[in-house]
Amino acid sequence: MDSPFFSVIIPTRNRYETLEYALKTVLDQEFISFELIISDNSDTDQLDGLGSIRYLLEDKRIKYCRPPSVLSMSDNWEFAVSQAGGEFIIIFGDDDGLVSGALKNIHDIVKEAKVDLISWARVEYSWPDRMPRQYSNLMIIPYVARTGVIDSNAYIKKVIAREADYRYLPMFYNSAVRRSLVDSLIEKTGRVFNAHSPDIYTGYAFAYLSKQYVTVGYPLSINGVSSKSNGAAHTSNVGASVRTDYKKLLSGSAIKWPQSLPEIYDSYLGIIEPFVQLAVFFPELNKYISRKKIYRIIIDKLEADSEQDLGMKLEKIISSAENDRSLHKWLVAYVEKNRPAVNPGTVPDLETRVGFDGSHLVLDASKFALENVYDVSKFTRNIFGTLKEKNYSARAYLPLLRRIKKAAGIVLRAGS
Repeated sequence: MDSPFFSVIIPTRNRYETLEYALKTVLDQEFISFELIISDNSDTDQLDGLGSIRYLLEDKRIKYCRPPSVLSMSDNWEFAVSQAGGEFIIIFGDDDGLVSGALKNIHDIVKEAKVDLISWARVEYSWPDRMPRQYSNLMIIPYVARTGVIDSNAYIKKVIAREADYRYLPMFYNSAVRRSLVDSLIEKTGRVFNAHSPDIYTGYAFAYLSKQYVTVGYPLSINGVSSKSNGAAHTSNVGASVRTDYKKLLSGSAIKWPQSLPEIYDSYLGIIEPFVQLAVFFPELNKYISRKKIYRIIIDKLEADSEQDLGMKLEKIISSAENDRSLHKWLVAYVEKNRPAVNPGTVPDLETRVGFDGSHLVLDASKFALENVYDVSKFTRNIFGTLKEKNYSARAYLPLLRRIKKAAGIVLRAGS
């Protein structure tokens, strides 16, 4: 039998209640040449939840598998990729999904642009159970369209300097990657995922290996965030059990935190850690940013919700530079001069967030009777219609006037 064009991979762990809808966003695609791989990393005592998706597992396009033991997130992803046989690979989480019609669009773009790597904009959707409640039911739709070619090196430099959005890197979460590019990464580094944040790591890795990539402003997938999401757990006081589970599994992995970085939770460290890990295999990347610049960014935007939290983080930051006497001396002086204050951040009310935020349209999904990623998959296609922009060789930005017209069109369709 011929290999499928796409291998769509969904790694999962103890989340059958959202996995059901993630699967449906794939199985309802009109493009048929795909396999859907579920890598079930769930605990044995949670497997009763399989009953809720048993009817979907009967579909012959689904390949259900379990790793030999419970693995860390990155290791489960590694196992999942080893099961794939498609020409192009797409990975997303068990509370995420594909927009209706996405696979056909991606296939057509690949054939027309003749590329090994294609990335796209994502809709962000907060499931109704997400905490804190101000985030639940949010649907964030990008309308600052980026369609065309991205220069990889230039964009990587902007991301690690915190001058550009990492979400536009060609991560597995929002990209289709030709199998040969994946194999090239394995050949050069020994495996696909070598960081605590496997999605961001692949964004850097595939961008760097391909030198440039095509990005599409039309949203083709949904980044869902539920109460059990790892990202949400690190930004919510109610996610302690998810954080504990994540750290416990990570401790058994061969992937270790870089000694050159403080091991604290900070949004920037989540972005820079995968880059530092990749630079181990490609030392030439080290010239992109200095340790001093990394520390400046961390200190200047340090997130801390109490004096105790602030003190603990500063102590870890300073001690992480002890292997370099000159750097350590500079860092101590920089902290003393620019000592950050407690910065817990605020979560705006849902009504305050709804509307335009400058680059996104923010909707209260509950007002449109959207309750899961499958609903959002259909809704997104309805308001965007068919893929219209097809110039994949131009610079990847739209003029301001066209962006405003596009945003206005989205609003009108969403409200109709």
